[in-house]
Amino acid sequence: MSSFFTLPASQRKRKRDDKVAAPASKKRGVSGKAAGGDTEQQDRRKQRDESISGSESDDDELSQKEGSIDEEEGSEESEDETAAERRLRLAERYIENIREEVDEVGFDAAEIDRDLIAERLKEDVDESKGRIYRQISSQLSFSKAPHSFFRADTQTTTAIAIHPPFAYTVSKDKTLIKWELATPTTEQNPPLTNGASTRAKRPQRKKPKKIKSVRGLQQTEEGGEPQGHIGNILTVAVSPSGEFVATGGADKRLIIWDAETLTPLKTFNQHRDSVSDLSFTRRISSTSSGEQLFSASFDRTIKTWSLSPGAHAYVETLFGHQDHVVSVDSMALDQCVSVGARDRTARLWKVVDETQLVFRGGGSKGTSYVEGSIDCVAVLPPAHFVTGSDSGAISLWSMHKKKPLYTIHQAHGCDPVPPLDELSSELDPTVAKNNTRNMSPNPRWITALATLPGTDVVLSGSWDGWIRAWKVSEDKRTIIPLGPVGASPAHAISGTTDVSNTGNDMDLDTPASTQPAPLLKGVVNDIAVFERRPDAEATAAKIKSKSKSKPKKSDPTSYQGQEQKGLCIVAALGKEHKLGRWKYSNNQEENGKCSDGTDSAGGRNGAVVFEVPFLEGVGEIEGGE
Repeated sequence: MSSFFTLPASQRKRKRDDKVAAPASKKRGVSGKAAGGDTEQQDRRKQRDESISGSESDDDELSQKEGSIDEEEGSEESEDETAAERRLRLAERYIENIREEVDEVGFDAAEIDRDLIAERLKEDVDESKGRIYRQISSQLSFSKAPHSFFRADTQTTTAIAIHPPFAYTVSKDKTLIKWELATPTTEQNPPLTNGASTRAKRPQRKKPKKIKSVRGLQQTEEGGEPQGHIGNILTVAVSPSGEFVATGGADKRLIIWDAETLTPLKTFNQHRDSVSDLSFTRRISSTSSGEQLFSASFDRTIKTWSLSPGAHAYVETLFGHQDHVVSVDSMALDQCVSVGARDRTARLWKVVDETQLVFRGGGSKGTSYVEGSIDCVAVLPPAHFVTGSDSGAISLWSMHKKKPLYTIHQAHGCDPVPPLDELSSELDPTVAKNNTRNMSPNPRWITALATLPGTDVVLSGSWDGWIRAWKVSEDKRTIIPLGPVGASPAHAISGTTDVSNTGNDMDLDTPASTQPAPLLKGVVNDIAVFERRPDAEATAAKIKSKSKSKPKKSDPTSYQGQEQKGLCIVAALGKEHKLGRWKYSNNQEENGKCSDGTDSAGGRNGAVVFEVPFLEGVGEIEGGE
């Protein structure tokens, strides 16, 4: 049986089909196409003509449909209807259709909650990035802020961190405490009907509740070696997710704790000196599963860390400061601002770009007090930050300018000069006065700074007995004093006027007995602040209640208390500064006697919480927006 492979080579050649056109000739002027090519061109022309005629018929059908629709609409419209009236009629028809759909299907409360939560999360991210800037300081009643002290049996409280509704405090005796903050509410009492008497309500809890505390070395869950601090704890920070708490101390240790049980998870010993400050980025990175942490140390370095439920890891070390790094605050993801004490510089670090911007302080223009060190920093994203120094100055900086935009000198005033018998051992008053003629009041340096990102609120602390509130102008070029937090209106106004002019709210020439007594007795070592805003569930319930009929007055549930809107300020107090051993002493006379250094006069260890409300009729839902 013959096949293609068994045939001779002469017979194996394939023959071309006559119906297939011959290939084009390579020679110029020869078409090389068979007669079949002309028939193909004719077929293509015929198909193109048919498609054109078909599209024309489709257009005619579409125009006929549109004409019928116009006729229907024209039948509904009146001849004198304008374009605005027509739009109004269509909008009413759309709303009526939506209302009918809601009546038939109903609305999903869970979906409303999800939408509200998503909107709130977007607002929080925009505020952390500086996209939203709200002017709320003028709408807050700082003078009417009630306060409440709370403490445990510990030494000086050195730092505080907040993740609502919990607060974490650390002290010099190696103690970490977890507190639950009380939620202030505005009670609405129902009117008495038919002579009925209302039952006395239980008084509202104001002081934070102690949840758990640990001290010193603690046993881990895995059963390994005990972990914990063996020296003074100087700083604390809580992650944005609320899962981790980080502490650093004079023992050169950085310890990661489980926020729920206060169990030590990991101990890092990479720093070669005391860990002075910690700061988490305000949002979790979308590119990694971990939360970013910055740590500042007396070894003149800043280290970055990544914390995640799976593992905690060291990432990188930043070099540049020439003295102890005493404070650090995160500006954005992979960006932070630090201050280097007596190198008198603030540095903006861009970790990804491996660059740093240096801002040099130390200027004494407009004051006789020279800035010796910059001790505090707080950021105002996306491009501003404030610093506090040992000369009592608060400076506003922009990352686009190397010099401060605005400076308030002696923001917390100065300590009065002690009497001659305490300054000199000379018995002759003339000689003693001559020896102390060059003495000047000692400025109270800024020991704590805090800001509320996305707003114009700045808070500062020292040892003058007050936490002072400041307002950043709308153009972010000046700082305006608002007065002490929790002070009487008269003192707040006088303090605001005096600070803006001289930097001292107390006249040193007036007797100490006539000056207002300080509210806080001790050194303010740290300040934490957050805004109380309604949660999504409460807002959804409010929207749902509005869609229904109003409750009757006899319904007791219609008079339940609502959460108060405003700011919650928590400050750490101590008899000593967190980085020093000198004792706080009140130089003012109390009941005609000088302070003897006791607890009542010389300071107190613990913390204080302020609840700053909005002015009446302001900030019902969005804090004055």
